[in-house]
Amino acid sequence: MRARAQAPSATRERLIEAAARLFAERGYRGATLREIASRAGANLAAANYHFGSKQRLYLEVARAEFDRLERLLEERGASAEAADLARLSQAQLVERLRERVRTTLEALLDRQTAHGTLMQRELADPSEALPHIVRRHIDPMRRALERILGRLAPELDEERIERCTRSVVGQVSFYLTHRSALLLLMRRRGYPAGFLDEVADHVTEFSLGGLERLAGQRARPKESAG
Repeated sequence: MRARAQAPSATRERLIEAAARLFAERGYRGATLREIASRAGANLAAANYHFGSKQRLYLEVARAEFDRLERLLEERGASAEAADLARLSQAQLVERLRERVRTTLEALLDRQTAHGTLMQRELADPSEALPHIVRRHIDPMRRALERILGRLAPELDEERIERCTRSVVGQVSFYLTHRSALLLLMRRRGYPAGFLDEVADHVTEFSLGGLERLAGQRARPKESAG
């Protein structure tokens, strides 16, 4: 009885895993529901039963990937709840930023998961699901990083913190979007051991320097004309 009760759930998980791999390989438009079902060892009827459409399955894959990242952030002590951040010292906020950068890098660059490749394909060739993905997953991640940066540089207004957030994300995503070219420049087949820690340290230090510079500009009185 228990095996039969678990069978639908197991099929559903196999469909999500197969879909993640196929969407990462071919993008949303290049994968079909029939192919996904076949790769999962299921039939098209099962895929339609569990998800109803390719788009709903695609959104479920995105949810699973972002949920995995959120769990990692929580496990690594890199969450960004406002009440939690308010209790942290400056040094602890810096470590929170570094751990968030490091964990996000790990998730994006992990070749064993679909997260990085899936998002890279989606952003390069947006599907009709992108507005939902942005609203449900990307925007909350943005707001979380903004809360950390806002605590680190309370002198900056919302607009500047938003720009700083984009700069941090840009630094992190570079190592995914430019990985192939960067590895050629490095004369390597893959990023070496310890590379994630080195990059996380650099991105954190560089970002803190930018925040400090901008905060200093805000603090300096404007020179009078003449």
